[in-house]
Order: sequence, then structure tokens, then C-alpha cells
Amino acid sequence: MKHLFVFFQILFIFFFFYFGTVLQLDWFIAIQSAGIALGLWAIRSIGENNWSVYPIPNKHSTITSTGPFGYIRHPMYLALLLFMGGITLRSYGWFVWLVYGLLLILLVLKIVYEERQLLAKHAEYTDYKNKTKKRLIPYIW
Repeated sequence: MKHLFVFFQILFIFFFFYFGTVLQLDWFIAIQSAGIALGLWAIRSIGENNWSVYPIPNKHSTITSTGPFGYIRHPMYLALLLFMGGITLRSYGWFVWLVYGLLLILLVLKIVYEERQLLAKHAEYTDYKNKTKKRLIPYIW
């Protein structure tokens, strides 16, 4: 299951880079820049043993609640959605919008799966969920 999540995530990203305009100096570059900044902040905050593209905790992983993880539980997924959102908003074709919708659905499913794995491995994840109530979008979900 974990390999399918990562395979489709990479496939959708490939479609964005192939069919969309990735970088262009327009208003949407601000959304992409916010995604890059959030992603770098999250990577810097998460710690060395917690980094993985797979939705399962690493062997020596810990729960991180610093940086953006103090506001939402999955800031790296939000960073990806922001960056790809800039490409989508710049796009005139329906295919890129379809892929963005599929990426959003995939990430929501991946989040649910990942949280089940984290709860099974880390008892303190329940406390973290109660403290950091939103998964992806602050004040919404």
C-alpha cells in the first residue's frame, strides 16, 4: 500500500511538470514560493529520523511538534499542494485541474493511512492530535 501512495504521488507530480507551466513570473509564483518556504521550514523542523516519502513511521522516528508541525500535522503535504496549486491556477487545460484533484484525494487518503500508522507506533500521537487539531489546512481540516 505504501508503495502505491508514493508511486501515484510521483506520477501526478510528473504530469504537472510535463503538462503544466511550472515556473513563470506571475501572481501564482507567490503561492508556489509559499509552498517552497513551508516545505523547507517543515524539513528543517522534522528532524533527521522522521523524514520519509512513505506514509509509515521510520524505525527510530519521533513525534515532532515544532515549527509548522505545531499548527498542522502534515505541512509537507500542504507545501506540495501549494506548489502544485500555482501550476494548476496557471493552467488553461482541464487535465492539470483533474490531476490536482486526484493529487488532493491521494494526499487525503495518504494522511488518513499515515495517521493510523503513527497511532499504532507512537502512543503520544494521540496527545499530539489533540494539541494540533488540524491535519492539512489551519482552522479548517
